[in-house]
Amino acid sequence: MKILHYNCAAGISGDMNLAAMLDLGVDKNALVRELEKLDIGGWKIETFKDGRGGIFGTRVEVVCDGGGHGHHEAHAREHCHDEEGHHHGHSHHAHRHYADIKELINSSAISAHAKKLSLAIFDRIAVAEAKIHGKTPGEVAFHEVGAVDSIIDIVGAAICAEMIGADKFTSSKVELGGGTVRCAHGVMPVPAPATALIAQAFPSTLGAAQCECTTPTGAAIIAQLCSEFEPKISGKILAVGVGVGHRNVEGLPNVLRAMLVETAETPPAETKSERMFEICANIDDMSAEQLAFLAESLFEAGALDVWQEPIFMKKGRLAAKVCALVRAENLSGVKERMFKNSSTLGIRQTEVLRDSIAREIVARQTSLGEVRCKVSAFKNSKKMKFEFDDIRRIAAEKSLSPAEVLQILNSEISF
Repeated sequence: MKILHYNCAAGISGDMNLAAMLDLGVDKNALVRELEKLDIGGWKIETFKDGRGGIFGTRVEVVCDGGGHGHHEAHAREHCHDEEGHHHGHSHHAHRHYADIKELINSSAISAHAKKLSLAIFDRIAVAEAKIHGKTPGEVAFHEVGAVDSIIDIVGAAICAEMIGADKFTSSKVELGGGTVRCAHGVMPVPAPATALIAQAFPSTLGAAQCECTTPTGAAIIAQLCSEFEPKISGKILAVGVGVGHRNVEGLPNVLRAMLVETAETPPAETKSERMFEICANIDDMSAEQLAFLAESLFEAGALDVWQEPIFMKKGRLAAKVCALVRAENLSGVKERMFKNSSTLGIRQTEVLRDSIAREIVARQTSLGEVRCKVSAFKNSKKMKFEFDDIRRIAAEKSLSPAEVLQILNSEISF
């Protein structure tokens, strides 16, 4: 299995990520060809060999029409600028609504996977901005993040992630920085408001430098791509990429390192086929409470799933068909529980073939505490569902309804 691991000791921004991917080995010409499928025009990517604190790698500039550089002296610029970077001209910057950006990406000819990943990254920023300004994500009007250079950063991140071909993305803790930063809304403490909200999806550190180390775009890239943080990885390093930031930071090399590691682990198959048994019994003389107890006992005996179907029996009697899905090794025990805890005199069983999508349980930190998510993947598409036991626990602890808990979690975590 191939793992792309980020080391974010000096934080991450959109341009640093793009630079690290190019330094890692992504073909610049191929990347540009894909980005040209976006109908924005008037830009080009320039790369330079540069260093910070004695560490050398690749630095990226997105040059827009009129010769303006999309990335200022300070790399942290998608939503906010430091005092130094703020004095540079940004006439190419524009305000764009999220709907405009979605239409721009969806109408392009980039791959379906790159479209979905790009929009997921933008969505994290839109959700954060909406929460800050009391709006819905659809109402958000982006500031600098809607500019050409930032669209290139985000869509470029999605294209590079696909080109790298990693089976999994992981990251170290992410340094956010310290001090203050000048935003479109004035001087704000670091991390910037949107960065602080997005960073709830991963472990972070503060104060390694008195400047903005991680931008909203950088935070959204890490939050969207990475499924594990501070992992223990054992394998062979295939390639190393170093993305150089635009600011010199005293005592902290302003670089982002990405490593492609090959491990002995086998990538999870997208689907798995298993031979199982489905057992069922028709029951018309048990109460709803007794049927609920029966279902619990079947789960305890090893059933993977238990369900009821309403049916009509002889003489129009309304009844329940109780079914269970069972692996062969648990079949005997589940049937024993069915006979013991129900009134049935007979059980039907059928051998079935179940195809299932690979899934894993991932724990995420949120403003409400730790919550477990069931994450599944199929054809480069991810689905996520919060564990209801955690929803119920948080609702009780915080005196909220489950719907309120879900609304908060959905605003902070997406896949």
